[in-house]
Amino acid sequence: MAEIVDRALLVRRIPYSDTSLICHFFTEQHGRINLMARGARRPKSVFRASLEPLYALNITWRPGRIGMGTLTDVQRGPALLQPALMLDGQEVLAIASRLYPEGDPHGFCELNASLHMLDNGNTAHALPAAVWDLLDQAGLLGDLAHCWHCSAPVEGSMFWQQGHLLCGACGKGMEISAGLRKSITALLAGGRVLLSEQNSRIWREIIRVVLIQHGIKPTDSFNG
Repeated sequence: MAEIVDRALLVRRIPYSDTSLICHFFTEQHGRINLMARGARRPKSVFRASLEPLYALNITWRPGRIGMGTLTDVQRGPALLQPALMLDGQEVLAIASRLYPEGDPHGFCELNASLHMLDNGNTAHALPAAVWDLLDQAGLLGDLAHCWHCSAPVEGSMFWQQGHLLCGACGKGMEISAGLRKSITALLAGGRVLLSEQNSRIWREIIRVVLIQHGIKPTDSFNG
């Protein structure tokens, strides 16, 4: 069977037997796939230095006749993040892994875009901006200028209730000021905005609730 080549991001590595790995990838043209990397745990394996998350990868594999294919080559490109952001990148990667399960045709472009936002954003708020962007691309968020229930435009304060941003006519809950919404929009566009401690906490709480509602366990970054 002919080999396939694609750009990829490594999502997860699972030990298999004493010498191999099962690797989960987001690929540009083939969605999320799982491949067997035979011998990848051996000290002299050609895969050992290449199978790293948060690097641009070019992978080659041979599809299985039944079930999982076999990884045959990996070429590792540059890191996608500055060294100081690698831990935050792992959080974004873990969330993307839950949003786009095996067989999903999406994930590669969405994760790349969020990692780019993380790498180039306002350092103080880069992680929530990257996660918000990822959730938005997955269709789990509405926009910040309209009620998520009635779709009415809202210029003043809105309210966060049970995972929805609402106008005053549709519900009450945690108040989300127009200033915070404008600041989040600016941060997502690459602006250099510094949120107050209170507004930063509110934004992270919104993200925490959305993650929980979709079965994703929040990390410490979004817990309090």
